[in-house]
Amino acid sequence: MLRAVKFILIAAVVLLLAWWIGGLPGSVSATSGGYTVETSVPAALLLLFLIALLFTVLLRVAGVLRRAPGGFSAWRGGRRHRLGEVAVQRGLVALAAEDAKAAWAEAGRAKKLLGDTPLVLLITAEAARLAGKAAEAQAAFAQLSQHEEMGFLGHRGLLRHHLEQGDHEAAKTHAAAAETRYPGSAWVRAQRLELALRQQDFSAALRLTQVPAEVAALATAAAQTSTGKGQALSFAKQAVKADAKLAPAVVALAQALRDAGKPRAASKALRAGWAAAPNPLIAQAYLAPVSGLIEQVQAAAELAAEKPGHAESELLLAQTSLHAALPAEARRHAQAAIAAGATDARARDVLASLEGKPPSGGAKPAWVCSACHTPQENWAALCPACHKPGTLAWQTSAPAA
Repeated sequence: MLRAVKFILIAAVVLLLAWWIGGLPGSVSATSGGYTVETSVPAALLLLFLIALLFTVLLRVAGVLRRAPGGFSAWRGGRRHRLGEVAVQRGLVALAAEDAKAAWAEAGRAKKLLGDTPLVLLITAEAARLAGKAAEAQAAFAQLSQHEEMGFLGHRGLLRHHLEQGDHEAAKTHAAAAETRYPGSAWVRAQRLELALRQQDFSAALRLTQVPAEVAALATAAAQTSTGKGQALSFAKQAVKADAKLAPAVVALAQALRDAGKPRAASKALRAGWAAAPNPLIAQAYLAPVSGLIEQVQAAAELAAEKPGHAESELLLAQTSLHAALPAEARRHAQAAIAAGATDARARDVLASLEGKPPSGGAKPAWVCSACHTPQENWAALCPACHKPGTLAWQTSAPAA
């Protein structure tokens, strides 16, 4: 309705203006040489309007012709850009599908259409890596690492590349650069931790994890491999603080205290570790300074008193009594260990020895990885099978390694 009213008003104004112009009196004449043109005022005004309209049309046409080359270039550039975006999209899909040949082809097409844009460099590098073109991948990642916004992806690619090549020092450099470009990245932290573990740099690895099991294992390994007495003691204390039930950590602390000239503190640490979680490693470390067999039985009794009635305490007393030629005590404690829940073959082996029989050959306790479930005879900070840190746990019901 509003449009109709507006149209009627405009039409009325135009008609009124035309009627007014048509009613203007007088005439207009123009002379050029021997020619004279004479017409009415309304006709002259109409002629002027037509001339102005024609001039405006000519100016518009001239403007279109002047802008035509630039418009064509813009259209062509827009078309190249659209085709380049399509190539990028197809390249990403090919990478997701792990189609190395298609990804490499689309990366080349995108580069030809768009040039070395960051996204094109990323697709080129990943396609080259997928296709096994190590040199091309490294060059593309290196170029991408110079970009202000996407430099992290370049350093990330170079880090993976150097890890695959076994160049840990170069990988370390790019890990630090990636951390600078994107501080707090969990992925970079995990890669730096893996690098430190590969190089057995346990002190560096400690700074990259806060998981208690990993801290305890890595601090224990750092204490075991440290050359400085003070540093070894510091690492051992950190390990026990992270996990007071980890026997190797307790033993490392005791060894560090002994090296520092504190044997009483070392014995106290071992007794505390036995009270927290009895383990043969602790017993071995506690009995190590004791030479006589009877003295070892006495020392074993001191240690077992920290966890009386426990299967490991009874086993310790049974084994030391057996070695000291105390058959009655050995039998009593072996039977007590079985009654306390000892499920492995150690207590039965003591009884077999007392009866002059060979060992039963039954299951023995072992260190079992919580990640890959592989049993190991000896403890290590990293699982020898899957290389995960802090995953080995003592299990008395585990199958023999």
